[in-house]
Amino acid sequence: MKKIILAGFGFMGQTHAANICSLPGVELAAVVDRVPKEQLRPVSGNIRTERIEWSKIRDIPFFSTLEEALNCCEADALVIATPTRFHAESILTGIRYGKHIFVEKPLCFSLEDAFEIRKQLDGTGLIFQVGYCVRFMQEYRYLASLINSREYGKLRFLQLYRYTGTPAWGDWKNPDQQDVSRSALFDLNIHDIDFMLSVLGEPKKVTLNSAVQKRFGNAVTDSTWEFADEHLGRIEGGFFPPSTLPFCSGYLAVFDNISLEYRSAAGAVVARHGAEKNDILTFEQDNNAYREEMRAFADSMIHGAQVQCGIEEGLQTLIWCHKLSKINPDFCVENMRN
Repeated sequence: MKKIILAGFGFMGQTHAANICSLPGVELAAVVDRVPKEQLRPVSGNIRTERIEWSKIRDIPFFSTLEEALNCCEADALVIATPTRFHAESILTGIRYGKHIFVEKPLCFSLEDAFEIRKQLDGTGLIFQVGYCVRFMQEYRYLASLINSREYGKLRFLQLYRYTGTPAWGDWKNPDQQDVSRSALFDLNIHDIDFMLSVLGEPKKVTLNSAVQKRFGNAVTDSTWEFADEHLGRIEGGFFPPSTLPFCSGYLAVFDNISLEYRSAAGAVVARHGAEKNDILTFEQDNNAYREEMRAFADSMIHGAQVQCGIEEGLQTLIWCHKLSKINPDFCVENMRN
């Protein structure tokens, strides 16, 4: 049985706690949060996820600092679900204590910290996974399988989008915290950047929609991605007012022989449009990507399964977010490999 310390007990922390408690082979050993246990309450985010049953944490010890938990509890791994600004410090502490680590996206904010994390991980043999849940969603896994197999020909165009209302929960309510590290690019659309890179690799050219960026700033992103093998991609979306605007994500994938369409607002279905017929693919209702990414982390620890999104991939996505945040909206950037 692998024992896990969970750092951060907000929306994502509670989601991960619920999934840890539901998976075989792992158990929740302790929770770290700056808020005392008796003051904590269930927290919701912009999407519905599995919630922790409060009775399951009644006997689990809570600590106010990570080092206190690491010194007091026997544990094999650390799951980090704190705000991004605390990721680097928590990761480096976990590495120092020799713990396997799962960290919520993004890896961290500072590239300097990210390279230091990679340096400290090197040679340790520790499992390290960054939590990009979109990779584990059945609709996106199906899309990735078609891109790799070319069952319907070569991919010609891939549009990925993701948007929701301007956050009115957690630290987002604090205007002093609303810098570029908490923009839609790093918090929301980073999922689509990671997915695009995971299925298509490094682009040769990226262009921003200058009108959109000038109108919305860091709250919204709209970029076109060109690849050496003629793949063309587009990533768009972000935070739009008001805060009550429902979350929505999806894709349009155009292959030689079909087009594939997915919209989260329409439920767990993918429309497959062909020249001769159209059909609807329905996926399992129990499509819990957060549980599956935690299961993958557990499998890496217990069975030695390959890590689904390790330090190199997490770093690559972070680098691209920084590159995109610095592109002059009146120009494109080519050959952004260094």
